[in-house]
Amino acid sequence: MAQRYKAVVERIDQLSFNVKAFRLRLQDPSTISFAPGQFIIAHVPKNGQVVKRAYSIASPPQEGSVVELCLQIVEGGAASTYFNGLTPGAAVTLDGPHGKFTVVQPLDYDPVFLAMGTGVAPFRSMIRDLLHQGCRRDIYLLLGVRFEHAILYHQEFLGLAKQHANFHYVPTVSRPTSPQAWAGDVGHVQDSFKRHITGYANKRMYVCGFLQIVKEVVKDLTALGVPKERVYYEEW
Repeated sequence: MAQRYKAVVERIDQLSFNVKAFRLRLQDPSTISFAPGQFIIAHVPKNGQVVKRAYSIASPPQEGSVVELCLQIVEGGAASTYFNGLTPGAAVTLDGPHGKFTVVQPLDYDPVFLAMGTGVAPFRSMIRDLLHQGCRRDIYLLLGVRFEHAILYHQEFLGLAKQHANFHYVPTVSRPTSPQAWAGDVGHVQDSFKRHITGYANKRMYVCGFLQIVKEVVKDLTALGVPKERVYYEEW
């Protein structure tokens, strides 16, 4: 059964113009055990009631006393309004962990993570855990966003790629504001997949993002010849 947690907001980071990271320090209980890729449910007060919203855990399990969430702030949304109004020290109620969108074991293959926007949250947890565990397999992260200023955790992933030769990070922008503003891959994650990933026999693909986009990506991967049994996805 899921555990109820009381937490406080330790830090809030503005990741992009409409996405914030909320670092929550657990108080009661003070630690959580979870598999990278799992999610928690936040209890959001609304009009005297409580609505529940699911969010992937973006932090790795090694930070067992912390849960980090990556939220897109949507105007008028109940959870967005609540979280956007929080400040450091505010109390938050969670329960979890939940979900089965985790790295398939044994890891005798190269994992390829294809994320759109805040869909990178569970992959951040997975990748940081794999690197912490000393994974020697090639790890790929293809992260797609509309604008170059909307790339989430960009400097962190660049740093990880410099530290670990087996981590390959490819951010892709579909609508760069100008050629001068973005010199990297342009298009969608499917386009980057075709450019950077060859041979599927030793790889498994993980896809995460909004429902319609995930369906399009999975359809395109299948059309490219990727066997369905090697594609795993989570949709919102």
